Amino acid sequence: MPSRAEAGLRGRWAARPSGVGAQRRAPLPLVFLLCAVVSTAVTAQAPAYTAATIGCARFAESTRGELESAFGSVRRAETLGRDGVLEVRAVQDSAGLAVEAWYDTLTVFREGPEGRFAPGAEGIFGGRYAGILDPEGDYLSDVTPFVPAALRDIFDFRRVLLHFFPPLSPVPLAPGGEWTDGAGLTIWRLADSASAHGPVGRYRWIRRDAWEEGVGLGDSTMVVHRSETESGSLQWRVGEGPLGWDGTTVATVTFTNGGGQSALTQAFRVRRMSGSCR
Repeated sequence: MPSRAEAGLRGRWAARPSGVGAQRRAPLPLVFLLCAVVSTAVTAQAPAYTAATIGCARFAESTRGELESAFGSVRRAETLGRDGVLEVRAVQDSAGLAVEAWYDTLTVFREGPEGRFAPGAEGIFGGRYAGILDPEGDYLSDVTPFVPAALRDIFDFRRVLLHFFPPLSPVPLAPGGEWTDGAGLTIWRLADSASAHGPVGRYRWIRRDAWEEGVGLGDSTMVVHRSETESGSLQWRVGEGPLGWDGTTVATVTFTNGGGQSALTQAFRVRRMSGSCR
């Protein structure tokens, strides 16, 4: 995936009273001004993935997908699904934010013309994901768990953490603001929502990517065109981090020689659970 570029930040000063009858205000004490500057800087900080905003958290995730493929005269339609609890521990080290994650519970299924297939997920339990997560959500994988063949046939579990956390803007956004990296990713900030524990920032994103790759077939190589579009919405509370997110991913694969194509549409939902990981 393309890395995100930095963008500028626009600000706005409130107008001061003027005109007939307006009272001139005495200069504010220096200490008050310094406190105001510090307060503004804190509230203007952009959300970021840190040891404080992730810590040791548990996330309930649910994914449902529709897979449609056409190769020659053969057409298939299948439904995929998974539900689980992913535990994530984040610790700051010299390389960045070191992330370790593992499944505490997991169920998967695949349903097609031949019926429903729901293999046991015991083989992935105890395995660990490990890598580095940057403040905006880009993840560099170092370790992936062993994944049994029955699970690999349903989902590519090696890529779970690559796009698990939603992308964040590297600069603060006011409600109604927008940021783009110029390479397929755009993030908007929506109006905040109220909750019993304080305001919740709401963000929306969309990212698009397309590329070609060669697939070896015996003595020849077939060129495959891939495209992915992901869109979603994120809820974030200052001082606490990500509360949950929802979205949709559409991935297509097309063989350039007319050999066929497939399209996978997935809807995902993630909610941060109470308590820390085990």
